[in-house]
Amino acid sequence: IRALIIYQIPMIPTRFQDLEKIVRKNRHTDKFWNNFSFSAPPPDKLKELIDKSSILARISNGIALQSGLMDGSIKIEDAVAELLNFGTLKVSDVVGFNVDSVKQLAGKMKQLPTSLDKAVVDLETAALKWNELRLKANELKNYLDIPKKGEYFQKLKDFKTALQDDSLDDFQDTVTSVNALLKIFQDVNIGKRLASVKENELYQNFVSFRGYSEQLSKQITELKTNMPTLDSNGILADGNKMFGPIETVVTMIKSRYGILTVSSTESIDIMKANLLQVKNLLQFLDSSRQASPTLTSLIKSRTFPDANEKKTTVGFLDGALDLEQLSKDVWDSWIENFTNDKVTGTRLANSLKPIIEFQKQLADLNEKLKPLSLPTVPLSFLEFSNLQNILFTIKSDPIGSETVIDNFEECGGKGTFVRETGYKPTLDAVQAVKKLTAMFIGLKDSVQQPHLDKLKNEYNTFFSSFGFEKFEDVDKSKTQLITVIQKMRASKSLEKFKTFFVKATHGLNTKVSDIKETIDTVLNGENDVDNFLGLSKEKEVHDCLVGLKDEPEILITAIGVIQQLRDLDSAKVQNVENLASAVSSVKNELKSLGSIPDTMKKDAKEITTEINQWPESLKSSGEIGRSVALLSQANDFKTLVSSGDLDKFDAPVQAQIEAIKDGDEQKRIKTLWGNHSEFLNTIKIANQEIETTGANLKLAEIKTFEDYGTVMKTSLEGMKDVKIDVKNKVEALDALIPLTKAPAELEKIKKTLQHLESLDLAFSSHSSHFQKVPNAFKSLYDFLVKFSIEPTQAPPPHSENAPPTQVLLNSGALQNDTVGTQNEEKKDDYLILSIVLPLLVILISIPIAIYLLYRFKMLCFKPKGYVCPVDFMDEDESHLRPVSEDLMVIMVSKQVYMTHAEFFVFWMKLLMLVKNEKRNENRPRPYRKLNKLKYYDISILLNPWSTPQTVRIHGNFLRTWRNVFLAMQSPMEQSDIHMDTRADFYALIIQDEVEFVVMLGPTPASGSYYCERVGEKMTIDSYEIETVSAQPFPEGPHDVVFRKIKVSLVKDGKKIASRTFSQFQYTTWTEDFLPPNFELCYRLMEVITVSSKPIVVHCTTGTDRTMAFIGLEYVSRHMELHDGLTFEHSFAKLTEKRFNSFCSAQSIGWLQAGCIYFLTINHGLDLYMSQRAHSVFWEMVNDGTGVPQIAHGTRWT
Repeated sequence: IRALIIYQIPMIPTRFQDLEKIVRKNRHTDKFWNNFSFSAPPPDKLKELIDKSSILARISNGIALQSGLMDGSIKIEDAVAELLNFGTLKVSDVVGFNVDSVKQLAGKMKQLPTSLDKAVVDLETAALKWNELRLKANELKNYLDIPKKGEYFQKLKDFKTALQDDSLDDFQDTVTSVNALLKIFQDVNIGKRLASVKENELYQNFVSFRGYSEQLSKQITELKTNMPTLDSNGILADGNKMFGPIETVVTMIKSRYGILTVSSTESIDIMKANLLQVKNLLQFLDSSRQASPTLTSLIKSRTFPDANEKKTTVGFLDGALDLEQLSKDVWDSWIENFTNDKVTGTRLANSLKPIIEFQKQLADLNEKLKPLSLPTVPLSFLEFSNLQNILFTIKSDPIGSETVIDNFEECGGKGTFVRETGYKPTLDAVQAVKKLTAMFIGLKDSVQQPHLDKLKNEYNTFFSSFGFEKFEDVDKSKTQLITVIQKMRASKSLEKFKTFFVKATHGLNTKVSDIKETIDTVLNGENDVDNFLGLSKEKEVHDCLVGLKDEPEILITAIGVIQQLRDLDSAKVQNVENLASAVSSVKNELKSLGSIPDTMKKDAKEITTEINQWPESLKSSGEIGRSVALLSQANDFKTLVSSGDLDKFDAPVQAQIEAIKDGDEQKRIKTLWGNHSEFLNTIKIANQEIETTGANLKLAEIKTFEDYGTVMKTSLEGMKDVKIDVKNKVEALDALIPLTKAPAELEKIKKTLQHLESLDLAFSSHSSHFQKVPNAFKSLYDFLVKFSIEPTQAPPPHSENAPPTQVLLNSGALQNDTVGTQNEEKKDDYLILSIVLPLLVILISIPIAIYLLYRFKMLCFKPKGYVCPVDFMDEDESHLRPVSEDLMVIMVSKQVYMTHAEFFVFWMKLLMLVKNEKRNENRPRPYRKLNKLKYYDISILLNPWSTPQTVRIHGNFLRTWRNVFLAMQSPMEQSDIHMDTRADFYALIIQDEVEFVVMLGPTPASGSYYCERVGEKMTIDSYEIETVSAQPFPEGPHDVVFRKIKVSLVKDGKKIASRTFSQFQYTTWTEDFLPPNFELCYRLMEVITVSSKPIVVHCTTGTDRTMAFIGLEYVSRHMELHDGLTFEHSFAKLTEKRFNSFCSAQSIGWLQAGCIYFLTINHGLDLYMSQRAHSVFWEMVNDGTGVPQIAHGTRWT
């Protein structure tokens, strides 16, 4: 009966595709539609190629992934991390993410914009102004008794008397005449022939031009002869330095009068309540800041999945979404039609059931994580992180700091009221001194510049280039005028000479009459320049403010935090809270991933085992997947460019740039954004090449899987690499977005550009993959055809028009069913017993084992600490921009104009600052002190706050403007007093992904961590080290050796990790020898600061040389970012990071001269000030100028 029933049931299509075939064969075309014709757009061949090959990529990767998960060659955690677009994060990183701390901090922050009382805003502003006055007072010297005042005014009178020569005015008149002639040469309309009058006039102009050569030469000599007058009166150039503090005092008086708000008991109580709310945030700060990098990385990798590196899921470009598509791909009728039914979808679908079931679990996780890739997320979290960093600057309990306001007001009460009429004569006199000083320095610098010395030769060379055969022959020379002018314009020699002439005469446009008039103003104010009613009382105010020391810092920092929190957008903080909740919702499910492979194996059928046998499936699927990915990214690029969206970006950005009021900032952002038309031209040319490649595809000739591979290979070979740099544009948008009230449009532009940046269009770098893709496709086809053959005898083929039938292969199936059922029941009984008994044993053993572990404090019950975070001690200032060029010139000038003796005293003062610093190696637990045997010199203590913790070495991290440096002592070999620290050094290299190491000094006899000869290898502990290459530093002399060193971590004969880093060894920089100039250090710093990873710098002790080298970047950048900061302030910040940082004043002097050089080169300033600092330093070192006799021949210690 059973057989009869089965036989009589018509064959029902088992798949939708089978039903579709039947319908297609029997339907009739609707004749109505034949009356119409449609003009469809031309097919996108490239997209069609990608669509079809993507199906094969997903199927091939599905087989490889399923096989790898089931046999253990692919870890489930690795596959899930790639499919959920975790980027560089591991599943364990996400599971260990401290969600609660972020949610709690965000929840508290969200309430503050409304809960922080605004009634004390004016009082907060007053406190900030008082603190500005305190900082200025700290910089003021004794301005009531100006030394050398009488000498200054006497020298000024003498200079005025001597200033009778008119050479400067004569020189200016000549320069004006030469410029007029050059303009005539440039603008004259020569045509084909010159009229006689015009010809005579033009020839006379050339005669005059030649005559000015000797005249200029004579006048320059006279100018230089008169310059000793300035040299012998050098004190005149120090006028601004002498009297400048008085102007600062007047400015401070004005500021003090502007502080109108005074405190009251009520306002102090309100401020205290606000401070308490800030304090309550701090308890969540440390743990939430530790979680921030994880969340930042997760947001980036989920937002831009194209940039994520894939190893086991290359065929699933969109991660879990593509894996979901796999369940549809296996039923796609295209595969059967294309292979003439040699590959069957039914067996394919049944064999991949384990991976498809896995996909269903993953889809739920992917959906929960969607909030991380919403458009508003990156900016919201960036603002949240910035607030975390600001809160972190509050190092102490802010409660109680509000009492500082009373101290401020008490100091203000010591002063007296001064009317503007009282201090105006003093201010006028000081400003006249300032103007006169600028005149003196400008004249002196201009006369001494090298271009002026070259002017005569350049002038004569330019005239000779005219090509007159014999200039004195008037008639012949007139016939050559047209040719001369044409030649002058064609060769652009006129433009070049004009540029040189402007440089040579720049700064020499000051009139003698102006100098005399300014001198008179200064002399008339001799009695007023440092004297007005109330000046001495103002000194009492300043002394009181200085006496407060650093006491106000806690309050000032807290006020800054409060003001930022008031302006906080609660909706953005809510976004952060949502992010944390999204991650929290998947943590438990991620923890249970380990059971998935076992489930897959348990539920697997024989057909799954068969599909898993594809040889080298991961390798072949990888070749296919990477090639498809390259084509997909090329198509994304084409789609993006063809959409025209990029063409619309310039207008809104330019509108925002024009709205910026700060001229320097506007210019900076405009430069970053760049010429958008040129940018568009570049990408459109690249797009045209990709479109041409797509249009030329011959898809009709594709008959096999292998043909798909061949077409893909040919296409990728024909595509040129596309190089697009949008980093500056993104940086410009980062600067504009906070300034914009409605940033949505700019945020959209930024996201589009970031997507463009994430595309991998370097096709040539992947040739090793797409060259093999035809063979990979052939391997897939051959295997699938073989796999699709049923293992049992198939029924005979029947006509497609015959009625559907079902054939019963086993007619005895009914009789055997009972026996089979009984056997199955027995097997089930044994199976239950085999599971239950071990479970009982395990359940009894577990409590006993837990008790024993707890009793003896073993494994998980063993007390543990956690690794202390590195405190960089400096805020991240990568968002800041340098001050204007004018302020930069003033900053550099202040450093240069000291005598040799003054420099010596100043540098010794800074050395004493280092020697007297407070050094404490203690830090609260769980910090672990470094083993004393890892100290090269135990007298050089280790700053515990900024030293590495995961790898223990004697070194400290320093954060500069855009880089992180690690200053450390050189690695050491094992000895009686030292441990071998070379393995620790290489552990740090691999762990922190270090790209550059700078070694200062020759290779030591003991402690070498690399081989000098190329190709040689050495082994240190578990590390294998090979010197890959060595050569002189490309842009410098042979003082620096540039090496490529490869380090591999080897365990049990297998390489676990390897890294190649660049080492620069400055061989001639020893403890007793300082580099004679700074060019080489500057070039070296240019190379290494491109790295986003920590830059390691080491010498024997990791101080002095190391800190001087890092200081060139740290101090110069610190000064250029902060208006008003001196070298002394920035040097003090540097020395906080590493104890015993300098051991000689000579190194400090070298550092200051070097910083001036770095500032000069970085911002295109005149080299004169740098050259002066350089010459003063080496005159002191080599000749002992200004150095006490007792210190001659020493390093000034």
